[in-house]
Amino acid sequence: MRVSGGVLALFVAVCILCTACGCLGISPPPSGGSITPVELPGSPEAYTLSGALAELDLLGAEGGLNVTGTSIHQVIGSGVDLDGRAASWVLGLQDGEETRWLTFGFMSWQEISLRAPLPGGAMNMTEILSPEELLSADEGAIRPVMERLGADTVDISLAEGIYSVTVHSSAGMETLTFRADTGEVVA
Repeated sequence: MRVSGGVLALFVAVCILCTACGCLGISPPPSGGSITPVELPGSPEAYTLSGALAELDLLGAEGGLNVTGTSIHQVIGSGVDLDGRAASWVLGLQDGEETRWLTFGFMSWQEISLRAPLPGGAMNMTEILSPEELLSADEGAIRPVMERLGADTVDISLAEGIYSVTVHSSAGMETLTFRADTGEVVA
């Protein structure tokens, strides 16, 4: 599969951003020199894209982020399980002449500043398979790659009518592509 440099750069930027947003607080050093247990925050609740978009609608209704009149050009999910639940989602939106990027993680949406181009063509989300539908329909093609590479989750990108599902681990990386409207494998 051929991946354009812009999409790859965007994917890398999103991965770095998602990693940086998960900062852990620094604990004060223990007194007396004894070893103390480290308390890590619980893992964030994973959401399907549909659930995350419902949260965005609720936020807009409460006077938060206004996305009225925008069109979705790209969707990226990071740490997605085969049920379609992701640790984070990113939306690339076109708002008139302006490009906007929104991220969803830790149960909230926020706008980020990212200088990355959007893929051409807006997507009608009602005319394509949701990520959870795609992963369920194509589990037979995806699961063997996950097992071979020892991965529990995938990264998923949707742009220009194509889903790219990337399985990666320390054992390697493989990307599978599917038509967004039918789920057919793209060679």
